[in-house]
Amino acid sequence: MLRNTLHQFNVLTDEEFEQFLSVTQLQEFKKKDYLLCEGNYHNGLYFVIEGVVGLFELNNDREVYLEFFLPTSFATDLESLTAQTVTRKNLVALDDCKTFFLPRKALLALYDVSPSYERLGRKMLEHIITQQHTLTSVIKSLSPKEQYDFIVNNRPELLQMVSLKHLASYLGLARETLSRIRSKR
Repeated sequence: MLRNTLHQFNVLTDEEFEQFLSVTQLQEFKKKDYLLCEGNYHNGLYFVIEGVVGLFELNNDREVYLEFFLPTSFATDLESLTAQTVTRKNLVALDDCKTFFLPRKALLALYDVSPSYERLGRKMLEHIITQQHTLTSVIKSLSPKEQYDFIVNNRPELLQMVSLKHLASYLGLARETLSRIRSKR
């Protein structure tokens, strides 16, 4: 699964993939476990194998979800990871999760080994930025019903894997409003 995903960004030789795999760590999390807590530095990428990871920040003691990471995606707070600043966000397992963790330092060390890793890292970063920015900017410009329709048409897996409560937070809607929209469909 990891290799197929990486190949979307850059094809690695068997040797390069083995080297990449050797610096990752298999990590498992129970539902509600934190992968990253506000106030810490984000020091790596999580490749989600199983489960769903949510990225949220607290706003007046309310969890406001910014993104969901499903299997075959990279879960991260990109701002903290790239700038090496303290994060204001949290990564939490919304289900029992299995991930490969790639430490930032290990990835940077791989960049020095081969241009192939640099290309892989750059393309992964571009993909993450584009995916997060596109979805966020589109969603926020739509009415609640249009937001739901967008999710149905473009990310239907969210409806199957993310709870109504978390999805409502992501869309900036009350849970009841999202429930009404869903029932009219």
